[in-house]
Amino acid sequence: MESGNIKKNGKIAKRKDEHILNSIEYDVQCNTPSGFDDVTFIHSSLPEINFNDIDTSLEMFGRSLDYPLIISAITGGSPNAGKINEDLARVAQKYNIGISVGSQRAMLEDAALRPTYEIRKYAPDALLFSNIGIAQLITMENDQVEELLESIGADVLAVHLNPLQEVLQPEGDTDFKGGVKRLRELKKSFSYPVIVKETGAGISSEVAQELRFLDGVEVAGVGGTSFAAVEYYRTSEKAQKEIAMKFWDWGIPTVCSIVETSEVFDTVIASGGIRSGIHIAKSLALGASCAGIAYPFLAATYKKKIENASIYVDSLIRELKITMFLVGAGSLSDINTRSLVFSGKTRDYLVDRGFLLEYFARKGEK
Repeated sequence: MESGNIKKNGKIAKRKDEHILNSIEYDVQCNTPSGFDDVTFIHSSLPEINFNDIDTSLEMFGRSLDYPLIISAITGGSPNAGKINEDLARVAQKYNIGISVGSQRAMLEDAALRPTYEIRKYAPDALLFSNIGIAQLITMENDQVEELLESIGADVLAVHLNPLQEVLQPEGDTDFKGGVKRLRELKKSFSYPVIVKETGAGISSEVAQELRFLDGVEVAGVGGTSFAAVEYYRTSEKAQKEIAMKFWDWGIPTVCSIVETSEVFDTVIASGGIRSGIHIAKSLALGASCAGIAYPFLAATYKKKIENASIYVDSLIRELKITMFLVGAGSLSDINTRSLVFSGKTRDYLVDRGFLLEYFARKGEK
């Protein structure tokens, strides 16, 4: 990344670097679990498949992926962020998986920051997501939005929904009025697929129903990084810290959000506390199309140890394939038909919300 030529906007770059630093140096993970421990596969002691023949490939938004994995939106907007994006793009290319840049708001405010998002040259074959917040989208014209994608060679626009983060930021933009209308207007004439993604608080079925005209969602539920926690460490004011602490675990756990949204959308990206190949497999069986992971990749690249990211992906792939083997699923379409049972708080939540869990428990029957 040619960071030496970047003329930094001090406030933007500082905020981006603070988000990265706080995510790494402090424990900003949710205390409330994502729910995967409350989900159990029905083991098959007679898989009737060859482990070596297991197929983990899929098609998504016009790209062929070798594995159901996306490096979820992390960063951009500072030289340090640009180097992280470059390293992660190389990982995405190596494994033929998806990748998303962080919010491109910074490059809208300072065009000199654009190179920190230009990662297509490092990942020419990867499924690449552009990224802008709903609060910014409301104020933009369609041609401005299209320029965001064209400028980095992206395949899909991801509009992030982050009301919790914005309302806890001193400099946050909290005018979300007209968001659904603006998304509908954009989708009518936009030439790219459009999805929405949360940033750690999950998406409900009610919101999914309002946005069913879009091409998909990334749930980003409770269980992973808490942006209330990130903002807690950014501020030095006691009153703001106390408020951020109270919203540390606000939102819908990831497993519940997958179930809530997969009844509405064919394309659901599961994210929020996904840390293993077993979690990926469970996400697919719950109705997701693939999984998104952010924090472990940031942790692997922050200290300039990019090889750790490759080691992590190798583990994810191995764990995913083993799980598929143990439930007799030779392909990703097969695993979507495998039975699951729920327990604990996840079961209580879904039952109270009116979901018929017997469907999941018996769907593997022939």
